[in-house]
Amino acid sequence: MESMAISVRIAGDAIAVLAKLSERLGQSKAQVIEIALKQMEERLFWQEVRESFERIAEDPLERERQLAEVRIWDRGTARDFQGEEW
Repeated sequence: MESMAISVRIAGDAIAVLAKLSERLGQSKAQVIEIALKQMEERLFWQEVRESFERIAEDPLERERQLAEVRIWDRGTARDFQGEEW
């Protein structure tokens, strides 16, 4: 990813938290922000995955479609993938 500098206004209490985290972690404020953003992005991704599975579980037709697909994959064995490099 391309590195570029921008300015973002944040509240004073957020700046204080950022400074404390930077000190505790021994990392720059920019690194702390990058880590926090990556963690938030991952947390949101998995939240969306969970919500999708919950919606599927609540819809009998969609749940049956998913189970049918799982049954197809469950019938496969390692022999089905001979010659494949993993």
